[in-house]
Amino acid sequence: MSKYNIPADVEDAVLRLVYSKAAQADWLALSDDERTRLYQRWTDDPEIGGRLIGHLDSAANVRPWLKDGPMKEYQRALRGGTKYAKYVSKPAATIEEIIEKTLGGEWEVVPRSKRQKPMRAKARKVGSEDEELHFVVGSSSNFKNLLWPAILDRSNGQTAPWTICVIDAFTSPVTREEKATHEHVARFLGVRVIYFQEM
Repeated sequence: MSKYNIPADVEDAVLRLVYSKAAQADWLALSDDERTRLYQRWTDDPEIGGRLIGHLDSAANVRPWLKDGPMKEYQRALRGGTKYAKYVSKPAATIEEIIEKTLGGEWEVVPRSKRQKPMRAKARKVGSEDEELHFVVGSSSNFKNLLWPAILDRSNGQTAPWTICVIDAFTSPVTREEKATHEHVARFLGVRVIYFQEM
C-alpha cells in the first residue's frame, strides 16, 4: 500500500485506528490547524506513530505518510471509492445512493462511468438509452473542483446536462451565502446545483 515496507497487519491495525479517530474528531469539519494538532497526536500515539516509526525510518515520516496516503483519501474512502474504504467503520452514502435520493429511484449509474477526483458518474433514467446526465458530488469547500469537469466539457462544446450535488452535512451545513454563490455560478455555466442532506 505504500513505498515503505510496513507489514500488512501493522498497516491494517494503524489505519483502522486512525480512521476511527478521524471519524470521532469529525475530520471533514476540522480546520487545517486542528488537523495539524491531530497529526501530531497520532505521531505521538504509541498505537499509531509508535507502530509505524520502525517501518518509516523516523518519526518525521509518520505525518507525511498519513497525510499523503490514507488521509488524503479519507473523504473518498467514506463513500467506498478507494482502497482505504475497508478501514471506514461508518460509511457515508455512495454515489449510487446519493443519485437515488436526490434524483429519484428512476435514475441509475451508467455502468463503468464512475470517476474520482471529483467523485462523479453518468446517470441514466431507467429504461432510457438517451436520457442521461453527468452527476458530480462533493463538499461545498470543494465546489470549484466539482465544477471543473463541467467546465472542461463545456469548453469542448459538449452540451450534456450536468448536476452538481453539494453535500450538506448536518455537522457543517452549507451557508445561505455559499448557496447563493453556488446558484450564481451554476446559472453562469448552465449547470444545475442540488444539495444532499447528510446526517
